[in-house]
Amino acid sequence: MTITTERSASTRRRFQYGDLIVHILLLSLGILIALPIFIGFFTSFKQPTQVMTFPPQLIPRDWTLANYRVALEVTPFGRYLLNSTIQSGIIMIGQVLFSVLAAYAFALLDFPGRNLLFYLVLGSLMIPFELVFIPNFQLVSSLNWGDTYAGLTVPFLASAFGVFMLRQFFLTVPKEYRDSSKIDGAGNWRYLWQILVPLSKGAIGAFAIFAFLSAWNQYLWPLIITNSVKMRTLQIGIRFFMTQLDRGSDWGAVMAGSMIAIVPALIVFLLAQKQLVRGIAMSGLKG
Repeated sequence: MTITTERSASTRRRFQYGDLIVHILLLSLGILIALPIFIGFFTSFKQPTQVMTFPPQLIPRDWTLANYRVALEVTPFGRYLLNSTIQSGIIMIGQVLFSVLAAYAFALLDFPGRNLLFYLVLGSLMIPFELVFIPNFQLVSSLNWGDTYAGLTVPFLASAFGVFMLRQFFLTVPKEYRDSSKIDGAGNWRYLWQILVPLSKGAIGAFAIFAFLSAWNQYLWPLIITNSVKMRTLQIGIRFFMTQLDRGSDWGAVMAGSMIAIVPALIVFLLAQKQLVRGIAMSGLKG
């Protein structure tokens, strides 16, 4: 009895030490990943003479908002922020809507060629965007969608990853829900929107966050498809801001512009992180 107790205590200590080591490693990795953000944040409040001091100082001695005033005066970041919000919002809504409809069809409807079509959708995940960049640009240009919200958003309204993720979750929903809805006279459309979608809020919310953040961070496509200042997104606006009035060497102002671009996406992530984790865990990625 004593030997068993000692073994149990030794096992618990090993697990505690193991958990402690894992937490230390994860905390260290998190700090390492977040360090550039902290450096950029503190740099945005530094005086120009404090930015390049040696040895470097993380926290500024004299805090100032001058860098943010410079960024807002030199570049229309308000317009860039509006464009990024509209672009990301439209892409997020479109991807969620089309992914829900396609995922429902692949998960619960029986039609000829369903599996083949689904494999084709999965196969598109292996095609890099650079490969279809030129055809997309030629199509958008032929439709005169250059420098418009349509050109920024329409090529990204569908998501193969979203179809795959939501299909996997729909397959985990018990079939009894659908059988009960059929008995009550509900068709596919009513079952989808009144029963399945409310049950899938976690998975749909997680994918919506993925879609929004992915669209928010786009750089190459907005750079090519937009020509005027009024249509630039935040990511492109920062790049042009660095080239204006020799601001490329004014790192305090550059970091202020970067924080303007980062903070909205960071707020969305922090507010929805529980939903994101729960949605990923609920999806299970099985089937």
